[in-house]
Amino acid sequence: MSFIVDFLQSNWITKATKCAYNLRRLKALVFQLGLFLSRKGLGHLREQLNLMYCYLRDIATGKYKDYDICSLIYIIAATLYLLSPIDMIPDFLPMGFVDDTTIIIWALNVSSKELERYKKQAFDCGESY
Repeated sequence: MSFIVDFLQSNWITKATKCAYNLRRLKALVFQLGLFLSRKGLGHLREQLNLMYCYLRDIATGKYKDYDICSLIYIIAATLYLLSPIDMIPDFLPMGFVDDTTIIIWALNVSSKELERYKKQAFDCGESY
């Protein structure tokens, strides 16, 4: 739980808010997440990360317009954290993705109602990064 508290007390939410209101930044983030997802591995998180990718992509392209801004900001913040080389536990260390996984799961949980609503309207959420 301390990962979440540290995350919320850092500047990730501020960065995410700036990204949420800047279409160019949001599209760049979608592109970076697509590159990240094209890697091998990722295990059990692949499906959840793919959902986040589709959600962000559809907002960035205007396909999904009736979104919850708080959920969008949390998902952007978690994505920025995941993609950042600088975080609480460097990714090159053993167990380096524990903090990333914790933050992603947290973002998915706090945004679960919004993501369920999105999935009912989702256009194409296949692996197309």
